[in-house]
Amino acid sequence: MKSYIYILTITIGLLGWSCDEYLDTAPDERQEIKKLTDVSELVANSYSEASYVFLEWMTDNAVALSRNDQYEWMTQNFMWEPVTANEGQDTPPYFWSQTYTAIAHANQALDAIDAVENTDDDLKKAIKGEALVSRAYNHFLLANIFCQHYDMATASSEMGIPYILAPEIELIVKYERGTLQETYNKIEKDLLDGIALLSDDYYVGSGKYHFNKGAAYAFASRLYLFKKDYTNCIKYSNLLLGEGLLNSVFVRDMDKVYTGTSSIALADNFTEPNSTSNLLLVRKETLNVTRSYRGYRSNATIMDEVFGANKLGTDDFRDARWGYRDDKRPPKYGERFRYTTATTGYPYYIHPELRAEEVALNRCEAYVMSNAEGATDYLDKAMADYNIMGAMWYENFNPLTSQIMIDGYGEYNAENMMTFIVGERRKELFREGIRWFDIKRFKMSITHTSVTGETSILKADDLRKAIQIPSGAIAKGIQANPR
Repeated sequence: MKSYIYILTITIGLLGWSCDEYLDTAPDERQEIKKLTDVSELVANSYSEASYVFLEWMTDNAVALSRNDQYEWMTQNFMWEPVTANEGQDTPPYFWSQTYTAIAHANQALDAIDAVENTDDDLKKAIKGEALVSRAYNHFLLANIFCQHYDMATASSEMGIPYILAPEIELIVKYERGTLQETYNKIEKDLLDGIALLSDDYYVGSGKYHFNKGAAYAFASRLYLFKKDYTNCIKYSNLLLGEGLLNSVFVRDMDKVYTGTSSIALADNFTEPNSTSNLLLVRKETLNVTRSYRGYRSNATIMDEVFGANKLGTDDFRDARWGYRDDKRPPKYGERFRYTTATTGYPYYIHPELRAEEVALNRCEAYVMSNAEGATDYLDKAMADYNIMGAMWYENFNPLTSQIMIDGYGEYNAENMMTFIVGERRKELFREGIRWFDIKRFKMSITHTSVTGETSILKADDLRKAIQIPSGAIAKGIQANPR
């Protein structure tokens, strides 16, 4: 029997579309699913094209640049207000809609795959595994953007996000958000079920644009770190990195990466698919991320603050200051263009969604947080791994020692090692959106002053750390975040 899958599906209720908009869509936008290759095409579309680098502009890595183009929605985002002035690219509403659309593709694939007959069972398992991990990852990002940070003590009372497990067959569906604990339980189940099925045997080339096994382990490392399940964080980090001392093959030489004559060339070095460090690369459509003259961004003062701390060498190769006017930032993203006609199209960039360096830093943090009071064995493990990374980041690197920690922080203990590691996370993951998650995890307080001189303070337990869900979704009955 033929299986017809409508790719339009995910919901008026979730995305906030009206019935008229839905019914105005051409009724024959469908894909006939006959072969596993058809299913794999659906899974290939389960990676959200929406960038979440707008999160970076909400952190202490961004300031007002008076000579930049500053639109109302940019200021709303920077000042932690609901973004209502624009729902296009690089905004929370756009991320919500595009990511749920990506989830719809994963669900269509999972719904169709078992009905495809006369197929290679191993390939079927691999495709199903990728769809499950992709579905889990999309929900994980939505939860960490639109919910409070996971805390085992409060997760059963905090709101989660709608977790969509099947394609829609009804025109209007009412969604419940459930609790954050329920959301995380479903994320974890999808992830572990998917990892058990994944195989790297079927990818052409590097497979870095799919959830290969290494990328899935990196996702698990982050998930368990955020849950403070340090045993599992170390377990899945080890599945990628191996047990024992970190192998330098997982850390790129930043002196070589940031050697070139243009920011685009350096960005291409950074997102090189054949790099062992790059585990998952995703194409992101953007009108703002790659254009340094737009929005609230980092400047020389911020770069001094970030890269001047914890300095263990004569030069930090990651402190590469490219930009336009007052904007200064490492060249991680180069704008590309997809032409839809001879003269028009869409700008996009390649986002290094999951990297081995993050996994190594996750493991360092898990080591430190697992260290017994009064002992130093796990601190020593974290320090040894860090010194492998530092040698690839600094010129004339001076390895970290317990004495350096005592001289700089007063004592060689878990609290001071965490301060050190969080500072290195800020440097290494600068401009990638991860800093926002760390601000939420560690209950940091920050102050922003807009381009017009208005000031807002984001407090440690601020409700605004759960970004407000789109107004269109609220209008369709999805419960808003409290304010």
